[in-house]
Amino acid sequence: MAHNEFLVAWLKDAYAMEKGIAESLERQVELAKDHPTVQSGIQRHLDATNRHAETVKGCLESLDESPSGVKSAMASVGGMVQGMMPGAAKDDLLKAAMQDYSAEHMEIASYRSLILSATELGHADIAQKCQTILEDEQAMALWLEESMPMLTREAILQGQT
Repeated sequence: MAHNEFLVAWLKDAYAMEKGIAESLERQVELAKDHPTVQSGIQRHLDATNRHAETVKGCLESLDESPSGVKSAMASVGGMVQGMMPGAAKDDLLKAAMQDYSAEHMEIASYRSLILSATELGHADIAQKCQTILEDEQAMALWLEESMPMLTREAILQGQT
């Protein structure tokens, strides 16, 4: 099935994307240690991201494929670099939330395309798994959107001290 070529490539991209985001989130959990509510949300996001990576890996395996080692390694390095960016700045959590919000919308777009392509190619099982991931991504984007005003106010207050 040559038509599966794009679906496989996009699933490999999604897997690499999830792995890279997980790398970044692992560092953010530590960054938020003084903010239990935010840290809990980031930990939930990390847990979901790891679950998503495993789900996507399962989708690839159902097509007799496996994740791309090169793409995964590159995403992992990117996630590490992104995760190391925050330092001792008073607005680090806000900047991390902005990065995560952007990443969530990239994931949302990716999973929407995966759902359509899997459906068009007759892989209803993969489409359903991607739909479940999409719903998680949309919920996380909403949580980030709702958290940003608090993080913005906190950064402003910390900047005044």
